[in-house]
Amino acid sequence: MPTEASADAVQASRGPIARSVVSDVVADCLADIDRIAHEYLREVQEIDGYAGSLVVDKDLEETAVASMELLLRLVGDLPIPDRLAGISEALGHRRAQQGLPLESLLRAVRMDFRVLWTAMLEKVPAEFLPSFTKDAVRVWEAVEFHTIRVHAGYLNELATMAQEKETRRAFLLSRLLNSDGKDPQLLGQAARALGVKPESTFIVAVAAGHAQETFRAGVLRAGVEQFLHERDGALILILEDVPARAGRGPERTRPWLATLDCFVAPPAQSLADVPRMLRIALESLPAVTPGRPGRQTVRDAWGSVAATRLGEYGTVLADTVLGPLATISGHERDRLIETVQAYLRSGSVSEAAGELYCHRNTVLNRLARFGQLTGFDPAIPQDAATVIAALHVHFMPGE
Repeated sequence: MPTEASADAVQASRGPIARSVVSDVVADCLADIDRIAHEYLREVQEIDGYAGSLVVDKDLEETAVASMELLLRLVGDLPIPDRLAGISEALGHRRAQQGLPLESLLRAVRMDFRVLWTAMLEKVPAEFLPSFTKDAVRVWEAVEFHTIRVHAGYLNELATMAQEKETRRAFLLSRLLNSDGKDPQLLGQAARALGVKPESTFIVAVAAGHAQETFRAGVLRAGVEQFLHERDGALILILEDVPARAGRGPERTRPWLATLDCFVAPPAQSLADVPRMLRIALESLPAVTPGRPGRQTVRDAWGSVAATRLGEYGTVLADTVLGPLATISGHERDRLIETVQAYLRSGSVSEAAGELYCHRNTVLNRLARFGQLTGFDPAIPQDAATVIAALHVHFMPGE
């Protein structure tokens, strides 16, 4: 913030000057400041960025007069009153809030030099003009003093605005994700904060706990880091699903997600559906493990989720289906279960045989043996569904 002390520092580097001439010129310019400011305003209004901006004429006029007074006081080694002490930073803050481009602002501020120097030259007696022109550096130093602080104020305000925007964005997103998605006002506010259309479809993905940094890096490479959010220790991607190119529909699956350890929920059909899909993703996330890397979906994770939800009923179901296998050796039990799992993955005896490196008759014999012991035939769809559920419970961690 420019103060008397900081103004003195600007003056300290200057050489000897004809103080009486400079003082007289500065005094004359201060008396004529409204005209000088008006000339400055006329030129500023022609700079790209000002026309159609939120900067109104009265604001421009008041700022121009105050800025010119500050510069004249700096040039003339005059005290800087409190009302002008923070004007440079305040100008930067205000123009940032008004959305004026920084390039336009700095161009306008640096224009002070030409306008002010021209006005001062008009008031210098002819006999002093040759020596007075040597003091152009004084005006330039004053303008740079002002410009640097305007620039700093602008950048500080941008940082503050960005932080406030991010805080509001995080707040509204948190409210949305904790809601049932039925509040139209909240949906509208969240959509504006996130920069999305509420009627769009959305990809909702959550990184596995062991792979958050890898997931973050993948999102950065894809250039969609602005849609990445952290919430309660979870790393969440909520990505508006827009057409990748003209003539194509929304991309339901981003190829780069396939390589990342994460769970991707079914597409949310609108922003209102995002909270539900996030709940699905968070509940399914335990299915994404180092042993099962890559993108997981409902198709991959439903079994473990269902087994968890079944609770003690699932334990009884697993005991009912697989309990009879306790009567055979552990080696045979493992072989039968392995064969049933291979068969259920494809529904093909031949594919199961190829996976297990054995003859298809061996697979048929093991499936028949499993059916005889348990009373559940994996070849019958209803029995197969029950066996699949029982196996998911059986292989749950801790079981």
